[in-house]
Amino acid sequence: LESHTLLFSSITLMHRISPLASQRAHQMLQALIERKPRLAAPYAWLGKWHVLRVTQGWSDDAAKDGRLALDNTKRALDRDATSSLALTVEGQVHTYVLKQLDVAERRYEEALQSNPNDALAWLLKGALHAFRDEGKDAVRHTKHALKLSPLDPLQDYFESLAASATLSTRNYQKAFDMANRSFRMNRTHASTLRTMIAALCRLNRQGEARSFAATLLALEPNFTVARYLERSPAARSEFGRDIADALKEAGIPTGTSRDGEQR
Repeated sequence: LESHTLLFSSITLMHRISPLASQRAHQMLQALIERKPRLAAPYAWLGKWHVLRVTQGWSDDAAKDGRLALDNTKRALDRDATSSLALTVEGQVHTYVLKQLDVAERRYEEALQSNPNDALAWLLKGALHAFRDEGKDAVRHTKHALKLSPLDPLQDYFESLAASATLSTRNYQKAFDMANRSFRMNRTHASTLRTMIAALCRLNRQGEARSFAATLLALEPNFTVARYLERSPAARSEFGRDIADALKEAGIPTGTSRDGEQR
């Protein structure tokens, strides 16, 4: 296969959110790195591959995946110090794995200084603001990301994070509508389902929320509210606590934290 085919196929597969597709995406990126070791982009996307393992709940060792992700973004930046993609993915590691939101924000800003039209950087910067209960900035940035890339191949991912940003402003109907559009494009993204469940609960549509909760548990049978709070960068915010309450209301098991504390 041509190198560009390997790259774009791997990006598509890693966002399909299935273990088999994810494994194939990893193989493609490794093959591309062996073929073109001086390219920055494959290393950056491999870094994101490790982040997705954590956010989707597939990682047995989130700290290890975080270290590997940062190792790959460093390799990408060694090859291209101005790579906005590598800086953005590094910000994503600090957001979703290390929970260092101040560091993540600096990385997103560095990415946008390098490339003001990097839609992914705007999108993830918007998500970060949602995690801080800064809903207006969250919506503004994710809306700008959608405007920059209206036909993005990862449109379902963009719509999902934009829906989450809208949820943080308590515009529940619009958040559900956006998440539902994303869900119709990709039914395997857990974040989309969490947004739909939270929005439906706040719209007093508990029956529908419970139905989507069952779909979420079918994708991740061991998912609990406690696991959401352990993994989510929003866990300490009002936004994150509201989602946790909605998940519990929709029938997601409460579970326990790693230290055994009931939640």
